[in-house]
Amino acid sequence: MINSRGYIAFITLLILSAIILLAGVTLALLSISQAQQSLAAEKGEIAYSLAEGCMEDALLSSFFDEDYAGGTTIIPEGSCLISVSKVADNWVLISTATIDSGYKRRIRVNILRGTDLQVLSWQQIE
Repeated sequence: MINSRGYIAFITLLILSAIILLAGVTLALLSISQAQQSLAAEKGEIAYSLAEGCMEDALLSSFFDEDYAGGTTIIPEGSCLISVSKVADNWVLISTATIDSGYKRRIRVNILRGTDLQVLSWQQIE
């Protein structure tokens, strides 16, 4: 009888240890996943800010130069590609920003360029 009590206690200890270990591993994996999601969101915001900044530069350039055709800008945070398509005074500018870790954000702006510059739409695109 004494042996069976020892086995029951030992098996109970093993089961409780396994449950505690499983809970600890699950919590660790969840926290790693949450950290990765937070980092991805932060990198996405940085890329979006870069795309906005490049778009603002492109709008300024398009205001002063009717032959503005876009181009690539490389800065320490990443790079921007501005593409411009024109139909008379209706222009579409697309800013694609890429930061060092491969995160990309794109912004499309429709403008009407005449004697002044009128922004018709400003939106993030996929």
